[in-house]
Amino acid sequence: MFFFSKSVYLIDFLDGITDIHNHILPGIDDGSPDIDTTLDMIRAMKSLGLKNCIATPHTMEDYYGNDQSKIKLVFNNTISELEATDGRGFIVSTASEYMMDSKLEQIVENNDYLCIHKNYLLTELSYFQRPDNLEELVFKMCQKGLVPILAHPERYRYIKSVDSFQDLKSRGFELQLNLLSLSKHYGEQAFQKSKLLLENGMYDCLGTDAHKVLHLEKIKEIKIKEKLTPQIKKLVENHKLRFSI
Repeated sequence: MFFFSKSVYLIDFLDGITDIHNHILPGIDDGSPDIDTTLDMIRAMKSLGLKNCIATPHTMEDYYGNDQSKIKLVFNNTISELEATDGRGFIVSTASEYMMDSKLEQIVENNDYLCIHKNYLLTELSYFQRPDNLEELVFKMCQKGLVPILAHPERYRYIKSVDSFQDLKSRGFELQLNLLSLSKHYGEQAFQKSKLLLENGMYDCLGTDAHKVLHLEKIKEIKIKEKLTPQIKKLVENHKLRFSI
């Protein structure tokens, strides 16, 4: 006799969420190239049940030399262009996704950062190598009263065990799940680690990390095992408590 574990659609749990990680602002990083794509992404986010979003373009040394003034300028221009469309009001504010490199150290020292909400700062690591100054940089952020959120921790190949992730949390990080990691979009390793972290209640918030409409369409297709629904519901509840905007 065969037994099949039931699956449910992930989007059944996403209604009313604020997306805190995406690349929806046009022409500023490797996300949306133009306002038409931005509008299409907004429509796709709405179809997932998302309430609104906070834009988080990359800030990354040697790749995306964004700063507060440039990000705010693109944000304000985007809001103006969306005013007469059905995308009006969906992008509620802007911040950035900060690579934890030497540039971020200077940004933190100069108070030149954009938080996604209150004192939450969205950060990311290199996918292949742990930065030498990670502990020092996290300590400096926490000293300033910032709460660093580590984007898509399941995608860092050199961080593998629950204990390693717990160490990051003990240093002050909160962990953000990329929804696409619950499929095999980023590969088998990221998929398995996302389930491990979810099962162990390690995540604090979630985001689409959408760079294009296709990413959002793929999220709509994701199914999860029914046994994971309590963890998903708790994660969504925690996310809404932090980011009800």
